[in-house]
Amino acid sequence: MPQSRTPCPIVDSNGVIFAVLAGRPDDPTYVEACNSMYESMKKESTAAGIKHKAKKDHRCGLFAACSYGLSYGKGQPMPLMLNVGDVCVKFIQWLVDLPSVRRIATYASNAFSLWSPRLFRYYEDRLNPLHAHLGTTRPFPHSIFPCATFNFGGNVWTYKHKDIMNCPFGWCAIVALGRFNPSLGTHLILWELKMVIKFPHAATVFIPSATITHSNTVSAPGDERVSFTQFCARGLLRWVDYGFRTEKELYEQDYEAYQRIQAGKDTRWEQGLALYSTVEELLCMV
Repeated sequence: MPQSRTPCPIVDSNGVIFAVLAGRPDDPTYVEACNSMYESMKKESTAAGIKHKAKKDHRCGLFAACSYGLSYGKGQPMPLMLNVGDVCVKFIQWLVDLPSVRRIATYASNAFSLWSPRLFRYYEDRLNPLHAHLGTTRPFPHSIFPCATFNFGGNVWTYKHKDIMNCPFGWCAIVALGRFNPSLGTHLILWELKMVIKFPHAATVFIPSATITHSNTVSAPGDERVSFTQFCARGLLRWVDYGFRTEKELYEQDYEAYQRIQAGKDTRWEQGLALYSTVEELLCMV
């Protein structure tokens, strides 16, 4: 059974890296940062009035989740900062400013650029102009991702699902945090790949979460686990490609560009796959 503490790419038959067990830095201070982030999420969330369980089941599971950052979809006329809500807005802002949280977010972004440099540049080429156009900033100054989610409750494990609003070929960075035995529970399951992966505290994993069905096994009795994810909504990238406008506006304002983009949709998946790197490519860069 693979485990996600030691870095390891997940590749197809052609050696293309489409997911990564990015592990964690070989640095005890990084683990200390993860310990600190976990304790902050556990203790301070209760003081901030965040419930350990969601009021009702949501698509991912029965745990409280707070997202922070820029997103786009569900009929929005333009990308907007997510409405965190009055209960947790100050707490989430405090959380994203913590040095420990920023360090973990930065490691994920740096690992992303290492394992998939073309995909990372694809994000940069669209998200940098997007933030400049909107006058917004990323949740973390040294992380490429425009949005992050904190999953609270101490018993976080997800249902079988896909994150269909994310970029289909983009990567979601997932970090496991807590005090739990990864051999007894909270394994990461990648269903189409028929893989069950040990996912210990402080480890980071990258998956195309909109494309691969994923979930966790339940945690062992008495264990505690939370998680932290960073991701990019597909609508953000599309809005930039449309010239900072909706598809409807593109159709009305530049029909020639609209037709050109529509004609390319059938091969968009190939363009996305071409952004991934091979193991051989990365070795040649060393």
